[in-house]
Amino acid sequence: MAESRIDVLSVLEAELEALQPHARVYQQRTKAPVFFRASKDKVLRSTKAEISSLITPTTTTTTATRREGLHHLTRENIVQLSTAYLGLLSTYAKSAIGYVFRGPGNAAWDFRTHYIRDLLVYMFVHKADVGIQLLVKLTNNGAWPELTPSMQRVPQGFASRFLIPSYPLGTVAPSVWLAELEDIARLSQCRQMHGECILAHTNAASSAPLLANYTTGGGRNPRAILHFHGGAYVSGTLEQYRPVHVLLSQLSGLRVYGFAYRLAPHSQYPTQLYDALCAYRYLLSLGYEESEIVFSGDSAGGNLVLALWQLLQKPKLSAMILVSPRVDVTCTRPSWTLNRNTDILGRYDIQKASDPLHQLLVPVGHAVEKRVVELLDDPYISPINGDLSGLPPTLVQAATAEVMFDDISEFVRRAQAQNADPGGHDIQYQVFDGGFHDFQFIPMLVKHSVEARAAIGKFISELKKH
Repeated sequence: MAESRIDVLSVLEAELEALQPHARVYQQRTKAPVFFRASKDKVLRSTKAEISSLITPTTTTTTATRREGLHHLTRENIVQLSTAYLGLLSTYAKSAIGYVFRGPGNAAWDFRTHYIRDLLVYMFVHKADVGIQLLVKLTNNGAWPELTPSMQRVPQGFASRFLIPSYPLGTVAPSVWLAELEDIARLSQCRQMHGECILAHTNAASSAPLLANYTTGGGRNPRAILHFHGGAYVSGTLEQYRPVHVLLSQLSGLRVYGFAYRLAPHSQYPTQLYDALCAYRYLLSLGYEESEIVFSGDSAGGNLVLALWQLLQKPKLSAMILVSPRVDVTCTRPSWTLNRNTDILGRYDIQKASDPLHQLLVPVGHAVEKRVVELLDDPYISPINGDLSGLPPTLVQAATAEVMFDDISEFVRRAQAQNADPGGHDIQYQVFDGGFHDFQFIPMLVKHSVEARAAIGKFISELKKH
């Protein structure tokens, strides 16, 4: 039975491949506009056809089938689709023309990387991510389990959705955030947080037990990954990060747990840190030991990983994976200026009410106090300033075209120096030429995506040998 869903991604992929050889020959400018118009018209026709099939179901498309595809369309959805559709094509046009006539934004980029970077910038600037995700529908999630502790079969393997309870704060490291964390824990006593677990691509249905009955026996690898999603603490959902959870599980062969921590501006820091603590305690309640848990985080999620590790007084984790981690919010190193035209992020400005850092630390409608500015150097907000001794085996990935590159490089230098004594764990640092922020987890492959992802898989496979 035909499934009603938009497949713009496959059309764009084909067009980008076709454009590559033409775009390399900058001198042949007379041919480029003709080729571009043909490409744009083809994308236009294909996209219109896909949208039409979604909005007007065929006789072979049942209500159940549509429910398993994209969301039911509302008037708001149609507006989002139209806006995203126009933005997608206009960005494609600007990228193609710029690449052909001026060359790539970075010398290491192919056209695919150049275009995806421009598309992501468009999404951030115009806040069009909801519409474009609805339009492109980068992954077909299919039917997803109801909230239940049992693993159920989904197209990607096995999955479970569940509610994570709130936990007492317990014994944690002293910090400037302690009083606020105590208040948040007290006010969150009856609150539950959404979570999910994914075990991708396994044929052993009997090896997917109830999460509540987890044991380390049975010949299964006892490790699990707890992923902290990025999004500058102001965006990110379990649905948006599901492809990342699936990818991490595919790379590692492990269960990957995700959790929906509260976001700014509705919830200020350290609410997110408390929610991360509850997710960690939930894994412990399932029977995992701290030495069996891998913390994984991208961007602001990497920041949250390091903050939770400090709060928990340096637990002996199995490992850490930090992808483009946010380790310093002061934006003082050269890459914040040198890479402003090649990355997808801009400089933080705590004084601007629309800035994600402002929204994280300043309640809505309040002025920026001197104390808040001083907190920018706090080790929980800027982990580069923390005591990094005792880190578990850690993989850090960064890219030379991202604004945080110098921050991450200095963080790694300090971490390696503080863990150089006998008994200290290895801090691996992998740098990818020309990559932009968080490129590893962009759904459409860009330059170095495959290489970087494979390196994550290799890092985890090495852990299994110990």
